[in-house]
Amino acid sequence: MESEKLKIYQNRLKVAELIEKVITDKLSVADALKNFPKDKNDINIKCAFDALMHREADEDLRKKVKGYKEVQDDYLIEIANILKENQQLPKNIILKYLKYHNQDLISPDKNDFKNTINKLKRMINL
Repeated sequence: MESEKLKIYQNRLKVAELIEKVITDKLSVADALKNFPKDKNDINIKCAFDALMHREADEDLRKKVKGYKEVQDDYLIEIANILKENQQLPKNIILKYLKYHNQDLISPDKNDFKNTINKLKRMINL
């Protein structure tokens, strides 16, 4: 049981680090998503995955809508900080993501990023 909790915390730290690298332009979203832990049991990781997917999908909005980029990046930083503290994301965030992303987008295959993007596009009707 203790090793399971440690693994969850290590996965959350990894996700927080990946998010921070994307925000600071040290890593692309695609590379971050490829390196996400495949923990399908931690809803916090799934929500972080979905939030990062949206950063990629919202590229046009980030360029066109004033302040959108900053708000979205601040949101991702907040998610990373919560994960670093090994806390649960607020229920409103989890419920929001479950409402729109009830499918499991975290692929079991590290090299399956293209399929994940295609799933996301279908979900947002692109």
